[in-house]
Amino acid sequence: METRSTVCDDDDGDDKHCVSNSFRNCSIVCPADCLCSGFSVNCSNLNIPVYSTSVTLVGFSQMEATVTFNESYSNLRHLRIINCQINSLEISSSLNIEILEINQSSIVRVKIIGADQNLRLVSFTKTMIEEFLLSSSQAFDLYVEDSSIFKYQTRNVKYLTSVNVKMFNTQTFPHIIYNIYSVVLNLSFCNMEFQPESYYKVKIVDLRHNRLTSWHFLSFTQVLYLQNNQIRAINFRLDKSTSDSLLQYLDLSDNSICCIGQNNFTDLHNLLYLKLRNNGLNYIHPEAFSVLFKLSHLDLSNNHLHDLERSHFLYLRNLQYLYLQNNQLKVVEGLFDGLFNILYLEVDSYTLCCAQPRAVDQLQCSAPINEISSCHNLIDTPLLSVIIWYIAFLAVFGNVLGPFYRIFVLKPKAITSFVIYSINLGFADFLMGVYLYIIAGANLKFNGRYGFEDDSWRQSTVCTFAGVLATLSSEASALFVLAITVDRIVLIRNPFSETRVNTCVAKLVSLLIWFISLLLAVTPLFGNDYFNDYYSSSGICISLPLSVLRKPGWEYSMIIFVGANFIIFIGILLGQFLIFADVVRLGKNLSSQRNTMNSREINLAKTLIAVAITDMLCWIPLGVIGMKKNAEYKLRRFKCSQDNLARNNSCSFYAIQ
Repeated sequence: METRSTVCDDDDGDDKHCVSNSFRNCSIVCPADCLCSGFSVNCSNLNIPVYSTSVTLVGFSQMEATVTFNESYSNLRHLRIINCQINSLEISSSLNIEILEINQSSIVRVKIIGADQNLRLVSFTKTMIEEFLLSSSQAFDLYVEDSSIFKYQTRNVKYLTSVNVKMFNTQTFPHIIYNIYSVVLNLSFCNMEFQPESYYKVKIVDLRHNRLTSWHFLSFTQVLYLQNNQIRAINFRLDKSTSDSLLQYLDLSDNSICCIGQNNFTDLHNLLYLKLRNNGLNYIHPEAFSVLFKLSHLDLSNNHLHDLERSHFLYLRNLQYLYLQNNQLKVVEGLFDGLFNILYLEVDSYTLCCAQPRAVDQLQCSAPINEISSCHNLIDTPLLSVIIWYIAFLAVFGNVLGPFYRIFVLKPKAITSFVIYSINLGFADFLMGVYLYIIAGANLKFNGRYGFEDDSWRQSTVCTFAGVLATLSSEASALFVLAITVDRIVLIRNPFSETRVNTCVAKLVSLLIWFISLLLAVTPLFGNDYFNDYYSSSGICISLPLSVLRKPGWEYSMIIFVGANFIIFIGILLGQFLIFADVVRLGKNLSSQRNTMNSREINLAKTLIAVAITDMLCWIPLGVIGMKKNAEYKLRRFKCSQDNLARNNSCSFYAIQ
């Protein structure tokens, strides 16, 4: 109370500068160039009231000026400098200032001496300082963003005791402090090529988004962030002069580490969290993690790993969370047997889930769903695994006996175009039966352990051959049904035409259909990276567009199995309507003699309708499901893009491996 009364002089009768009446009728005067709110003032010049507890100096620009806050400002607790250009800012040791903020300013020299008692925060934002002198043993927070020292000099701040030190997107500042006694040290986005040398008792160090190629830390450090640097090897330096390393959390994501050697983690016995995602890793020594007994979280996702062995995880008995997605790993039986406490596993393929430790009963394994196969069987549905044998038997022997019955039992007087098309259609369906026998045989061979044989089966020549057979058979069958439909229309409308016994056209059309179908089937074998593992993308060896997950060459599959087949069956459907209309018309107009002559042809036409409708019922659902899944994929991408705009996030769609 006495302090305020001495600051306030006797009332001079001029009330226009008085903002309020204080205690004991003492008037607190606000200068004309300032805005005052109680004891907080906002000024654009140096006419700052000495009674202020909070001062904001805005837009003051005199490069020769020295702004000094001495013992006269004994009430000052919060000082803010905004958009100023001055020569020197000095804060006396007699002040009890708590917060100093300098924003968007240029100052040659900042001097803070002896602010020992109350200093809690020093903040520089978008500021250029030539010389920063600080003498304080008080623990405070230092926040530096997008600021720099215009002219680098010696390490003026030799000792800094702080709870939090954050230097975000700043230049030079990290290197002016010789020793930092801090709990949290944030030097992210500082564009540093080398790491400042000395931090004492710093527990959390954030060095993200710099240009570091090597790194070091003290034994006190417990959390270390090193994402988005230029680190190519785990070549750290550890000062163990006081004790063993206490590091528990290490994040090296988004660097360029290609290999991990046997002794890279020798000194990190207390490590609990290790993140190495998105590094381009292609090799890890089998005993690289052998000393990390306490490790509970390991992230190796988004790398180029092909082979991991049981010895990689043999010593990680306390590991609970393991991330291996977006690699090219092959499943190995017993791969995760050393992980006795594993709770969560995220991988690319369900087959890796098949290698879960035998001693673990409940494990949440996250992988893309496979609609057909499981860890035990290629065809996971028991009913389907039995029916496929009967379908294959009917397809093979039915289409073998059909031509023999037609030629040797019916004994036609002449080979017509219909006979040629029918024999070719039977052979196309025969190939589908062979394909089904191959899949059924593989399901029987790998029964009980298919998950461990999935990759070798899908990459085998037999699987590729089966995929070619299935594609060849399906396209040839659809085209021959269309050819028979057109032939029947021509025959019914011109029953006495010579074209019925002229087989040259039918033979040429048959050769053309086989050529087109074979070309469509073998094209993925000679493609570039677009068709990578086209036939081996699924355990049934054929890339059907029945999932929202995008497999290699999915556009090609959509064009063939959905687009082309849809057009073919629309043609067949229209043709069947024409045949039906002609049959009805002939039934009314033909005499009994002509009806007897053409009864066989009419009966064949009816039979053909049944065959065509059967084929359409097989393939139209495939086209409908394919179009539905494509629409779902586009909808998910649209929703994802909307989420990205709203949350600046990313969504990923990856194919079944």
